[in-house]
Amino acid sequence: MKNLLSAFSICFSMYSKIPMPQVDWKKENMKYVFCFFPLIGAVIGGVSVGWYYLADYWGLNAMLYGAVAAVIPVLLTGGIHMDGYADTCDAIFSYGEPEKKLEILKDPRSGAFAVIYTCVYFLLLFGLFTQVYNDPFHIVEIGMGYVVSRILSGLAVVSMNTAKGSGLAHLFSGNADRRTVQVVLGGLSILLLAAGVWFSFHITMIGAALLLCNTLIFRQLCQKQFGGITGDLAGFYLQISEIIILAACALF
Repeated sequence: MKNLLSAFSICFSMYSKIPMPQVDWKKENMKYVFCFFPLIGAVIGGVSVGWYYLADYWGLNAMLYGAVAAVIPVLLTGGIHMDGYADTCDAIFSYGEPEKKLEILKDPRSGAFAVIYTCVYFLLLFGLFTQVYNDPFHIVEIGMGYVVSRILSGLAVVSMNTAKGSGLAHLFSGNADRRTVQVVLGGLSILLLAAGVWFSFHITMIGAALLLCNTLIFRQLCQKQFGGITGDLAGFYLQISEIIILAACALF
């Protein structure tokens, strides 16, 4: 039980801005960190759904709702995954060799492509959120999407080879009880798929198909362009998964 509580604390202290007690990052405390990763998505989803109903109650317009909805995940996570997305955009569009791309991922400075594609991401996010404002049926599914994206990202980290012998992905993957994490996250994904089918069959099927394509493309990207997964790439994958789910709800 102590190890589970420590894993919970490590997960939330690393991947959210929610205050947690400090614990030692020992191997036994890190085995099940990713089992709790989807809970952060549940918190974000809950706040996002709450914001929708609050905006609706106050009679706010779609633009204000969309602007706040777009930044809620960043405020609750500190932008750790968006940082990975931005760094990955810089690396991909450098068109360099894998070694050069890995060096770009480690560079704390932001390049032009990071800025450009972060702006593109938030513009799309804002537009999609304003689109769904008048269709509350999909709000809960969007909230569930934050859980799904973290399930997929967690599974990627514990199932793929890491590109480097250091870094966050290597640290968490190397210390994880991979089999247990895969079973827990896989079981959660099945439950959420069933829940999604119950809410809306056609949107769930469209979203699942798009996420499957995204996963296949992402795995190929990691192996061919980087030689494996890194923490930044996992963040990139999470952000793309989130906007795919939002797009499926907004457009279909």
